[in-house]
Amino acid sequence: MRSVVRATDSQQGRCSDRRIAWSLPAVFDGHVERCVGYAHRFGGQGVQQEQVSTDVVLILGLSSRLAVVGRDGATSSPSWLSSFVGGLDDRCALVAHEDEMHGIQVNLSPITARMVFGVPMHMLARQVVSLEDLLGREGCLLEERLLHGPTWKARFRVVEAALASRLAQGERPPADVSWAWRRLVAARGRLRVGDLAAEIGCSRKHLAVRFSEHVGLPPKLCARMLRVRHASEQVGSSHRGDLAEIAAKCGYYDQAHLDRDFRELMGTSPSAYRRRPVTSVQEMHADPL
Repeated sequence: MRSVVRATDSQQGRCSDRRIAWSLPAVFDGHVERCVGYAHRFGGQGVQQEQVSTDVVLILGLSSRLAVVGRDGATSSPSWLSSFVGGLDDRCALVAHEDEMHGIQVNLSPITARMVFGVPMHMLARQVVSLEDLLGREGCLLEERLLHGPTWKARFRVVEAALASRLAQGERPPADVSWAWRRLVAARGRLRVGDLAAEIGCSRKHLAVRFSEHVGLPPKLCARMLRVRHASEQVGSSHRGDLAEIAAKCGYYDQAHLDRDFRELMGTSPSAYRRRPVTSVQEMHADPL
């Protein structure tokens, strides 16, 4: 049973903020991690930092454009894009906006993204690709239908229908890599790659080939990303637990190990991460419609 839509709104001066979460039907369980509509006005151009994610992110722009830039400030996308897909990336993306961000973000499991877009995931890893380049005319028509949607509910249903159609047509993933990905996610990265390969009865090399095709990055790196994402949730929570305790809980050897992974993957230290303002669309709370 679908939940009723709720939204969070705020406004201060020229800035406004609206975030809406959409609860998808049970058929999408395990495929779609999150589906959120957003309408932010910032009062000027700017850049905000997204967080390391083990989802493939689909952005469906509604009359606004974004550009993903690297840590060094160099633009990694060829131009400002309205709708695009970001593959798995072990770096924090910086997203530039032109005064406003207005659209729908869908977080897909990489296994699902392989089915939806029909390309090997290593082609999307560390890349931002326009939806038109991936889906051609179908991508353009999806944008048009969303722009003409009279309400958020109508737009979300358009997204639902498009995803359901692509999934129905998509090539099913091999059972071994699908199981291995779910196992690694459930363990929050606290699993040795050799042990994971042994559990499905294959070599580490075979597992790496499967991950390249259906996930995009090597299993060891994915495990690191899952661990640091779990740790970031603990570090950023209101409980403010001891960092050494968090390190142990999340599978790090010690606090120094946690600090090193944070700096390499999150671009900051755990202590600095605690103090930063929340600016990421991925982190912003959105109530369901």
